Amino acid sequence: MVNYYDKILLVIPAAILLGALASVHEAVALYQGLGIGSLAATAFLFDALFRNPPTEPTVSHAGAALSVGLSWLCTIWLVL
Repeated sequence: MVNYYDKILLVIPAAILLGALASVHEAVALYQGLGIGSLAATAFLFDALFRNPPTEPTVSHAGAALSVGLSWLCTIWLVL
């Protein structure tokens, strides 16, 4: 039985492949097609990770908010 997350795992590479396939058209460069496909794949990934996470919901969201905030802070610190 294929569940929601199995479908997401199939849709992510399909979106990138469709973006690359769009570059067959002469008005679309390969990097543009891959960029559009990556944006679509990112939208599906966001939906799977944040809107419908595969874990049971917790009573308090403070721990999740803290870990996401610290992750962003570490990412910005590493980039700079």
